[in-house]
Amino acid sequence: MSSDMLEFVFFHKRLAEKFMQRVENSGINATLVHEEPAWEVHIPEDIDEHLNEDLNDYYDDLFEEDQDMYDQEHATDDQYQAAAIEITLKNAEKIYAQTNQKIMGKLLSILTFDELNRLVNDIVFAVENPDSRTICQRYRDLKDMDG
Repeated sequence: MSSDMLEFVFFHKRLAEKFMQRVENSGINATLVHEEPAWEVHIPEDIDEHLNEDLNDYYDDLFEEDQDMYDQEHATDDQYQAAAIEITLKNAEKIYAQTNQKIMGKLLSILTFDELNRLVNDIVFAVENPDSRTICQRYRDLKDMDG
């Protein structure tokens, strides 16, 4: 996705298409992209502020419907549902950090899977390799090494 595009993420194509129809009915060009397991609607970032608010409100409504559909599809006898982030430790072991589905959905409405993965791995690296120096000090030290 280019930096001048907004991305709206859905887990059901029907709802992504419904959102896309609303965008296009507003006179805005939209692109539907399938990024397994989600559908993304990309629109230009430089749209009217009121239209942007309207679309975000509509997206919030559809996202709740999307989440409800997902919950119904993945319900089990004990109603167990979860979302997780795969984390690779420095010893190459893969673990899963369980998180709230709605939080995950909100993150994926803003970040791509790759961006979220990068953020999580940066956090994991910082936890596994603690450095008590401030960010400013780290940059000064790097600059001194480059010399």
